[in-house]
Amino acid sequence: MTTLPPSTPFPAAVRDQFAPTVTYLNAPSCGLLPRSAAAALAAADLQRVTGEFDIPGVDAVVDECRAVFARLSGFETRQVVIGSQVSQLIGLIAQSLPAGARVVVPQHEFTSVSWPFLARPDLDVREVPLSELAAAIRPGDAVVAAAVVQSADGAVADMPAVVAAARAAGARVLFDLSQAAGWLPVHDHGADWVVSVGYKWLLGPKGTAFLAGTDAALDTLRPLAAGWYSGYNPWETCYDAPLRQAEDARRFDVSPAWTMWIGQRAAMAVIGQAGIENIHRHDVALADRLRKGLGLAEGNSAVVSLEITPEARERVRAAGIVGAVRAGRLRLGCHLYNTEDDIDRALDVITG
Repeated sequence: MTTLPPSTPFPAAVRDQFAPTVTYLNAPSCGLLPRSAAAALAAADLQRVTGEFDIPGVDAVVDECRAVFARLSGFETRQVVIGSQVSQLIGLIAQSLPAGARVVVPQHEFTSVSWPFLARPDLDVREVPLSELAAAIRPGDAVVAAAVVQSADGAVADMPAVVAAARAAGARVLFDLSQAAGWLPVHDHGADWVVSVGYKWLLGPKGTAFLAGTDAALDTLRPLAAGWYSGYNPWETCYDAPLRQAEDARRFDVSPAWTMWIGQRAAMAVIGQAGIENIHRHDVALADRLRKGLGLAEGNSAVVSLEITPEARERVRAAGIVGAVRAGRLRLGCHLYNTEDDIDRALDVITG
């Protein structure tokens, strides 16, 4: 079992949540599931087997997750929407824009961010280099949409500069936190909307996602998937007209995948025990150790992207070092369950 070194800020209650049998450096694809989350999922599934599963009881679980994400992202609980996929939630924003609206996105952006806008041929979508994103925003632009941490290489966007430029131009800002929430402090971003999945750095099972926004920004959206769970009291408003939706962000909710949210609550508790500031320091320190060992400059990301030969890539795979190839490069992510030993082992294999 991989254990954290004595100098780590994480308590035993956090360390003991993880038991990887490989050198797992793939949080940008999928975070390790904590033992507590796995146990919660198993218990819920067993209750479904025995007929004892409490469906209405999941509402309180969802609300707990909503509240945790609100604290992480700097919004109020009443401003958080729950869903299952980021693209579905960004689609809500894209489909609510007027025809001809101008949208700015970074080049090489993950397609779940850019494609909901590109799927509307009546929108004017402009791609610019991430490093030039703030400078490229012009008066008349409607939305600037970008992942705070880029999926392909872990590059971190300059959030204050993007927001300041958008405000000067009269544009709204959408930040995707999927590669940031869970390790990078993002509660002071200044965006109009943020979105995130739960199964990466937030360590949950796949099937949970969040959208949060200011009241003014949420008021521009149309409830394109209005369903029973968006009712002001879902268990009393699930039949008949008229439309009786919640007045807060819940009016955009879709029905939750029950057991996934039970697992997400347990995973978020582990994140809370460790603390985002502690995770941030730990993750970036490990990533810098990896960068230094590869002769790269220190950085501000928990993700390291590097060119690697096919031979070295095969060595990495055979040695049980789990990363991902994105945009033709090896992408490795360092998270709270990783140790200096993990990094040193990866360096030994990569450098041969």
